[in-house]
Amino acid sequence: MAENAIQQSERSKSRIWELDFVRGICVILMVLDHIMYSIMDVAPFMDIMLGKSVWDNISLWIQDVYWYSGLRTYVRFLVLGAFFIVCGTSCSLSRSNFKRGALCFLVGCGVSCVTVIIDKIFAVGISIYFGVLHMLGVSILVYALLTELGKLICKLGKSEKTKVVTRTIGDYLAPIMGVILLIVYFTCFFEGIKGDMPITNVKIEDKSMSVLASLFVNVQYSSIEHIVGGADFWPLFPWLAIVLVGGFVGVGIYKSKARNYLARFDGKWNKPVCFVGRHALLIYVAHQVAAVALLFLITLIA
Repeated sequence: MAENAIQQSERSKSRIWELDFVRGICVILMVLDHIMYSIMDVAPFMDIMLGKSVWDNISLWIQDVYWYSGLRTYVRFLVLGAFFIVCGTSCSLSRSNFKRGALCFLVGCGVSCVTVIIDKIFAVGISIYFGVLHMLGVSILVYALLTELGKLICKLGKSEKTKVVTRTIGDYLAPIMGVILLIVYFTCFFEGIKGDMPITNVKIEDKSMSVLASLFVNVQYSSIEHIVGGADFWPLFPWLAIVLVGGFVGVGIYKSKARNYLARFDGKWNKPVCFVGRHALLIYVAHQVAAVALLFLITLIA
């Protein structure tokens, strides 16, 4: 037990507090956003099931004042960008990306199973087929593959000059690929923002091809996003590329002397938020169940 305590203490000290802190802030804001969605879109179904009208005015108020506000849209993109970049930064520092990516994807599959079963019973429209956890799981696995390829590129250099070039390319391969993918996405496919999601100029009417294409980009003028993604649809692009770009921060800053620059600001003040950041996956999954259960209980006793 003493050895386990020492190991946990060493792991805690080796963590970079500001990454946990930013991740924690993002998760807290995402939790609040999902609670708003549950009150707006899920709670009215509970009213119908229980023959009540607890949430009518509240859900309409959230829809008008919060959900479709420009402030939510812009803040949401900032939070998502920060969260995915931190994810990529963590990937550049981790030695277990294959394990982390597989775990994230499998948890996403578990969420899919639960939401589909609930939808079959109550028809509330919350089925998730390719959500944020699926996308992040695939992104982390892609980062892991690019990291292994980068290690092979590092070994190609023969002279001192070529070694510097190949080592740089190998170390930054994942974020470089992220930049390339973003350039391709925004120059060839991006058309604008609709609601709170980016849309593309990709229009495919063939159903089977649309299913495949929708895993990569948001296909326009098709109901396929409800088939592939469901209530929480996250195509790989541009989000995968943003995760990869996060590697620039990890390799450029946290694998250099600048790594400890913010260590002096660490302290008890950030522990609650850092705790959320360290347990982001568990909190992300658990809060959705807890929010729905709490809303059902409130509706039942109101």
